[in-house]
Amino acid sequence: ESKAGFSIAPDYYALAAPAGADGQGVSLAQVHNITQAMRPDGTLHWTPPPGRWRILRLGYSLLGTSNHPAPLEATGLEVDKFDGEAVRRYLQTYLRNYRDTVGDAQFGKRGLRALLTDSIEVGAANWTPRFIAQFKRLRGYDPLPWLPTLTGVIIESRARSDAFLYDYRRTLADLLASEHYGTVAAVAHEHGLSLYGEALEDHRPSLGDDMAMRAYADTPMAALWSWNRGFEPRPTFLGDMKGASSVAHVYGRPFAAAESMTSLNSPWAFAPSDLRRIIDLEFAYGINRPVIHTSVHQPVDDKVPGLSLSIFGQYFNRHEAWAELARPWIDYIARNSYLLQQGRNVADVAYFYGEEQPLTSLYGDAPLADVPRSHAFDFINAQMLQQQLRVERGQLVTRGGARYKLLYLGGSSRQMTLPTLQRIAALVRAGATVAGVAPVGSPALGDDPVAFARLVRQLWSGAPQTVVGKGRVLEAPSVAEALSRAGVASDFELVQAAGDARVLFVHRQLVDGELYFINNRLNRPETLAARFRVSGRQPEIWRADTGAIEPVTWRADGDQTVVNLTMAPEDSYFVVFRKATTLKAGTATPATPVVLASLDEGWDLAFQTGRGAPADAHMAKLEPLNEHSEAGIRYFSGLVSYTRSFEVPAAQAGKALQLDLGRVGDVAEVSLNGKVVGTVWHAPYVLDLGAAVQAGQNTLQVRVANLWVNRLIGDAQPGAARVTYTAMPTYGPQ
Repeated sequence: ESKAGFSIAPDYYALAAPAGADGQGVSLAQVHNITQAMRPDGTLHWTPPPGRWRILRLGYSLLGTSNHPAPLEATGLEVDKFDGEAVRRYLQTYLRNYRDTVGDAQFGKRGLRALLTDSIEVGAANWTPRFIAQFKRLRGYDPLPWLPTLTGVIIESRARSDAFLYDYRRTLADLLASEHYGTVAAVAHEHGLSLYGEALEDHRPSLGDDMAMRAYADTPMAALWSWNRGFEPRPTFLGDMKGASSVAHVYGRPFAAAESMTSLNSPWAFAPSDLRRIIDLEFAYGINRPVIHTSVHQPVDDKVPGLSLSIFGQYFNRHEAWAELARPWIDYIARNSYLLQQGRNVADVAYFYGEEQPLTSLYGDAPLADVPRSHAFDFINAQMLQQQLRVERGQLVTRGGARYKLLYLGGSSRQMTLPTLQRIAALVRAGATVAGVAPVGSPALGDDPVAFARLVRQLWSGAPQTVVGKGRVLEAPSVAEALSRAGVASDFELVQAAGDARVLFVHRQLVDGELYFINNRLNRPETLAARFRVSGRQPEIWRADTGAIEPVTWRADGDQTVVNLTMAPEDSYFVVFRKATTLKAGTATPATPVVLASLDEGWDLAFQTGRGAPADAHMAKLEPLNEHSEAGIRYFSGLVSYTRSFEVPAAQAGKALQLDLGRVGDVAEVSLNGKVVGTVWHAPYVLDLGAAVQAGQNTLQVRVANLWVNRLIGDAQPGAARVTYTAMPTYGPQ
């Protein structure tokens, strides 16, 4: 049933034959199509030839699947995603209704400018009325005599029946991409709209190739859900993001998007400092246009924090407790996104992952172990091999402008179809370098096994390297070994670091230099030395959180540059090489701070009104609000202003002066003498007081915003006077 598409299997190549099953079956010559002998009333008017015959009547029915989640007025049967005409009728009707509502002026250039197809989660489906004709077009033979395999009958042999069922599933996958995603894109463009396209997102909810689906999108899109500290992101999302960014690179799309920071059963539980490690992982996987999930409509301001999308999403809107101080967090996302949209992505490896499992399934429970670490890579599928890749001066180049030094065969590519193998051979003859182990055969019914075996022998001679035409094939069990043997130097490599350091990178080539985004994935500081594949340019550190540009210590090492890096816990920044230099080294000496005074005592507090706290309070010594003896302060959520004065000696005025806030829960805006000097939202909570300092008395104000969780727990206390309103229950008294 799984092989026939009635249900979904994680890996169809792994499905074993039943124990003791006979591999031989009915001869293809013994299968007769007697459809013409069946009358409209369902009776069969047929005289069978002599012998015993099994009569199969095959039909189809709707699954009855409805779209969800959606309001009642927008809920109905799922469209047939294998039928482009049905998809077009549905979408034209939908968009016509929308246009009639908002008017032409708010459709296309203004107002509604894009469609977004969310991840497909509809489950298995395996028929469409035009399937026979579409199968003949795509596979080149008539599937009708093989259809008894859908009922478990073996035709010819188990191996050949499995090969037909592979073709059957592959046809469904092809139709899902072309008839649904392709039609949605075409109709969107006809209406002047661009298309954001997600695909499978999580494991393998439907048959299909996730990269082929997104190939039609103007902005290919993935998803990354939030996770709590002490855990790791689900690996399937890593494959999803890498797939979306790879599609963007291969096809030359400027943006790769992601449904970003989606949470589950974590209402109002994340501050920007919690979300940074999540958004940075997106950037490190090539995403440069985050789409925050989700900003729920809030129609009134007297019910806070207000409405939510059931149990899903970042409730990112004006009612968030830290919304008023969110600008620096959004600036951080914007600066990173903007820089990662510049120039051209640099990747050395085109990783062909096969023709069976999609990326989200290959990454379903663990990341692929054989992807390179010190070289960037993009995934490619069979369609890209056939339509996008060509060879220029020994490099693989796509129509979209991506360039690769090596084609690696990984994933499920131990089996591949003959046309794919033939295309790989053509690329090698034209000068490409291909690495991987030889495929063992084709899964498709129509492929010639003799021709397949002959071509394999030509490409893999049994030697470590086989020269074919202008190119070569490297017999290599790993991409790291293949890159080493191909003489491709590492693009980014740690040469001095703790053994378990985890630093990810993205490299983009600019018109006037090179740009690297690097991200410390561990919640601890790191002191590193890293080698970059750049020479003749002086490195700088660009920080997206502050906009600051800083010098750094570095030295030339042949055609590479070694840079000394200090990274805070979960830190990220850019190392930018733009300034041409003939120097062989440079030194940056960081300032050593000297503690001048402690400001832990004597603070006056003013609380945001309407949140259950007193108007003001005094703290002789700073303490966390949720440890305060007064319930209104202990359960406060919102903005609270801390104010105190301090003296600066005349001799110190005009010199650099930093304020270290220690720990902040969760975002703090600092003003000195009535002038805002900055906002801090992640550790270390340190900022420069700059020119706002004056000799003598200075007045310091720190406005702090925390999370709604505090007050939501407070409202759950027995007998509490409720301050908050939520559409669903959230936290209990504990």
